[in-house]
Amino acid sequence: MTRLKVMGLALVAVFAIAALGASAASAANPAYFTCAKVKVKGTGHYAGKECKKAEFKETGGSYSLAAGIGKGKEAKVKGGVAILHSVNPEAKADIPVECQKFKGSFKVAAPNLVTSSVTIFSKCKALGSPCENVKKETIETKKLAGSLGWINKAGGVVGTDLVREGAPGTPVAEFTCAALGEIRTSGSVIGENKGDVGVVTGSGILEFAPGPFLGEVEAEEGKLKWTPIVNIPKLEGGPVDILKTEVKGAITGHPTEFYPEGGIPSGQEGEVTYKGEKLGIYEEGSV
Repeated sequence: MTRLKVMGLALVAVFAIAALGASAASAANPAYFTCAKVKVKGTGHYAGKECKKAEFKETGGSYSLAAGIGKGKEAKVKGGVAILHSVNPEAKADIPVECQKFKGSFKVAAPNLVTSSVTIFSKCKALGSPCENVKKETIETKKLAGSLGWINKAGGVVGTDLVREGAPGTPVAEFTCAALGEIRTSGSVIGENKGDVGVVTGSGILEFAPGPFLGEVEAEEGKLKWTPIVNIPKLEGGPVDILKTEVKGAITGHPTEFYPEGGIPSGQEGEVTYKGEKLGIYEEGSV
C-alpha cells in the first residue's frame, strides 16, 4: 500500500455536543442551573438574578441556584470562520477546509446534556474549490449531542465533548470537496465553555482552539514523525476524544477507498455563539 500523498483535510466547524448516550453526570461534574428568587426574603445566597459565583454569600440574598434547565428552550447558534485542520504526516503541512459562517440550533437536557444539535456551514472551500453536501459550498452536520465535563476542575474550566447523537464514533459530517474527494470526519471534539460558567445568562460561547496537544507522534507507514493538530484531547477522568478524518480520492493515492483506515487526527477551529434559556454552569451540588 502506498503511503498517503496528501492527508491534510479539514471539516468545517462541527458544533455538537457529546454523547447523548452518556449516563447521568457523576458527582461533582459541571451541570446546568437556573437562578430562582427565594420565597422568604433574605434566605438566598445571591443578591442578583444572575447568581454570580463570585458574589456567593451564606445568607441575606434574594436568589439561589436551582439545578435544572428551566423550560428547556431551544438555543440558536451562529458564528464566523470555522476550520478543521489535518496535518499530512509526509509533508507535515495542513490543508484546511474553511467555511466563512455557520448557524444552527440545539436543545439542553438535565443535568448536563445537549441534544439535537445540527449546524449548517456556508461558503466552504478547500484549495480554492467548493466543499458541500446539501448544496453549493454548504455543509450540514449530522445530528449531534453531548455533555459537559471538566477541562480543569481546579481552575473552574468547563468543556463540552462532542459526538454523533446515538452513534458515537461514527461520522459527524460527510461531504465532498472538488479538490480533495469524498471526506468523512468521525469521533468527538472538545470545546471550552465561556460566558455562562458561574453565572446565569441567556448566552454563551463554545470555543474550539486546536493545537499540538498530542505532541510529536509516529505515523504507521514509514515511521514518520509528525505533530498533528487536534483539540483538547480529553476531559478530566475521561478517555481521549478527538476527531479523525478520512478521504476517498485520487489525491490520496487510494481513489476507491477511504484512507487512511481509521482516519488522521484532526482539529476543530472556531467560536460558536449561542443564545437560549437563561442557564448557568456550576459544579453539581452548588447552591
